[in-house]
Amino acid sequence: MLRLQRKLEINPASIQMLIFDVDGVMTDNRMIFLKDNQEAKAFSAADGFAIKTASERYLKFGIITARGSEVTVKRCTELGVGDIVVAWDKISALRELARKHNLDLNQIGYVGNDIPDLVAMEQVGFAVCVADTEPELFPVSHYQTERLGGKGACREVISFVLAAKGLDLVKIYREDIANAKTR
Repeated sequence: MLRLQRKLEINPASIQMLIFDVDGVMTDNRMIFLKDNQEAKAFSAADGFAIKTASERYLKFGIITARGSEVTVKRCTELGVGDIVVAWDKISALRELARKHNLDLNQIGYVGNDIPDLVAMEQVGFAVCVADTEPELFPVSHYQTERLGGKGACREVISFVLAAKGLDLVKIYREDIANAKTR
C-alpha cells in the first residue's frame, strides 16, 4: 500500500473492524443493468477469500453503501458480513456500527473511493482509498491501495492489517484446514 500525507495516529494492529464501500471498492465501479430490472456486479474472488478467511476470529467486517442492491446483500451475506448498511449519511451509519460492536472509531478502518466516503474516512483511525479513487479522498486517506477497486483492493487492506497483527492469510487458511481435519 502507498503511504499518503495524512498522519496515521494509531497502530494498524489495533484495527478490529474494516468497513468497505461497495461500488468502486468491492466492485470495479460499473453498474450493469439487465432486462427485467435485474442488476449484475463483478466482485473480486480474491477479496471474498480474504474476507471469509479473516472474518470474526481476526477482524469484523461491515459494509456502508449509499446504494442498496440485492446482489450486494447476496454476496456479502455469502461471505459472512453481518453488517450491511445502506445510508447516504455514512457518518451516522459508521457511528451506529461502532456502537453496535462496542468499538472506538480509532479501532475501525474504512475503505472508500468517492466523495460520499470522505466524511466517514475522516472519522476512523485507519482511512484507505483504492488505487482508482477520486482525488478528493487523498487528503483524508492514510494509505492508498496498489490494487484497483473490485480487483483485490479489499484483500490488500486485509493483508496489511493482518500483517500488523503478525498474521497472514496463508497461516490462517492452513490453521482452518488443520482444525477442520480434527473435528
